[in-house]
Amino acid sequence: MTNRTVEAPAQPTTPLRLEDFVGDVDHFFTEYWAREPAFLRAQADLTTLISEQEMWDELECGLLSRPYFTVFDHGTRAAIADITTTRTVVGHELQGYADPVQIRQRFAAGGTLKFSQAEHWHPRIRALVKGLESRFHGGLEAFVFLSPPDRTAMSAHTDGAHVLILQVSGTKDWVLGRLDRTSHSDSTLHEGEIPPRLRMERTLRPGDVLYMPHGCPHYATARSGNSIHVAITVEEPTSVDLASVYLAGLLGDRRYDAISANHHTEGTLATIERLRSALGSFLADSESSDVLDKAVNLRRTHR
Repeated sequence: MTNRTVEAPAQPTTPLRLEDFVGDVDHFFTEYWAREPAFLRAQADLTTLISEQEMWDELECGLLSRPYFTVFDHGTRAAIADITTTRTVVGHELQGYADPVQIRQRFAAGGTLKFSQAEHWHPRIRALVKGLESRFHGGLEAFVFLSPPDRTAMSAHTDGAHVLILQVSGTKDWVLGRLDRTSHSDSTLHEGEIPPRLRMERTLRPGDVLYMPHGCPHYATARSGNSIHVAITVEEPTSVDLASVYLAGLLGDRRYDAISANHHTEGTLATIERLRSALGSFLADSESSDVLDKAVNLRRTHR
């Protein structure tokens, strides 16, 4: 095991596109999206996304703070107090800044370093995420994982989103399960073993891409070399998001205004019936595409 860092990659001249990861985009959405996991080969150099040197430099510069980083080891998250320090900023003592010494020690002991929402502070990953947004109906976030060899950061779990895994360096063994009638949308630990009839296994090497539909249980173990992968999550609007858009639209509609202005002169049952009628009329008039656009915007602005 080693903490040896490598040179930063040459930066790409243009942001990577979805085509660079999945090839034929129409085929990808028709055959795999929300249906089946897919193992693909990138048609672009993924090593240009981020390097191990950049990750350590980001920690050493002293500006990165919680919740943009954490350390995992076999499913156990490091205590915040153990990997952070206090800094004096304009005369104020502020907590939660990365402690690079402690994080390096935990990495050397087998921990996996995770950078969260890298699109907020890493220019190339930000350009990648912004470029991908137009291809998906959902909110996108990027997470970067740096793992030492022969370590499993987390036990089998499901994410509350679709996930694109981009293997940047090193190798990583993935175990995942296909969707079936028992699949769910929660982000939680997976109970029990992934059954053989649903189980898939594959080793990802630099340039490999893995797509996992929302609800696939999975875990991964780094193998040769320090492994870096970037996970792009796509969180589509939930039923609550869609209901919120419909409700907000109704509350701003003239049909609701008429009921609200006179409800005190009618009985409660009569008001219920008027609301039921207004809601049905409002839903019939609503354009699905408009509702979707507003729900997607809601998902992207409340992350």
